[in-house]
Amino acid sequence: MHLNKRKRLDQEAIDLNYLQKLMRSLFPKNNDCASQSDLSEVLDELLQFGVRSKKELRLLMKKYRHCLLAIDKEPLDRIHQRIYREDMGDAAYLDAIRRQYWFGYPALVRIAMEKEFGEAYERYSEARDHSV
Repeated sequence: MHLNKRKRLDQEAIDLNYLQKLMRSLFPKNNDCASQSDLSEVLDELLQFGVRSKKELRLLMKKYRHCLLAIDKEPLDRIHQRIYREDMGDAAYLDAIRRQYWFGYPALVRIAMEKEFGEAYERYSEARDHSV
């Protein structure tokens, strides 16, 4: 069976380069603050939840793009303000407030996975976070 180029590309397996390229095409540059190891962890999680092809990943992220952007711009509660300020330092924290961004690409992917896979992903992430 002959597939056109787009369909062949859509069926290719996702990898780190594609994940980063897709996120850069859908989300602001300010959110591009993840290390390769952070992206690698998220890639493993996507694969575990059955997101294997470039098309599946693209559709997942486009489905929740507007919601993720809105979540990223929401004001932080006092507890998170303190945590981020301590972690980021004053200058980076104030810049994040001014530009209204909080989450790196891995966090945005994980939020999309929470929305898509619901309780199954929440249980998975709780187990992941408690095993560290």
